[in-house]
Amino acid sequence: MSQAPSSRAPTKAQLAAAEQWLMNIQDDTAALIASGWDAALSAPGDLAADFYQNLFAAAPAVIGLFAGDMTEQQGRLTHTLEETVALVHQPEHLLLLLRASGVRHHHYQVKQAYFGVMRNILIDTLATRAGVQFTAAHRAAWEGFFDNMAMVMQHGMASAAKN
Repeated sequence: MSQAPSSRAPTKAQLAAAEQWLMNIQDDTAALIASGWDAALSAPGDLAADFYQNLFAAAPAVIGLFAGDMTEQQGRLTHTLEETVALVHQPEHLLLLLRASGVRHHHYQVKQAYFGVMRNILIDTLATRAGVQFTAAHRAAWEGFFDNMAMVMQHGMASAAKN
């Protein structure tokens, strides 16, 4: 069972549970993650532009984390999400990617508390873009996926903060 991201670094038990979930992701859950992503990505317009528009409207405090032209950032977001979805069946590589991403996000000065709002905005953006193809089962799969990825990233952020 996943736990929504909090404003604190995960405990060792939370981290272990998240890693276990990601290492043993169920095939049906992986299929829902991939099909939800594909449906949202193939919808007209730009998924990342929609995400950032929704994020900045919901959480204006995060705007300061992003400087200048958002085109490059939007491309990075799409690429990173595409990569995480593709690595669902290669969990060792996914965990390495998430840990490194957590370290990078520490250096970007991302706060642990931002993960909750990002989760909700990302999943709502996916759902809106995918429309009826994004079912309650897709939402549940993405919530579990995001929550467990966030635990690993937040641990990476906390580890980087200690160094």
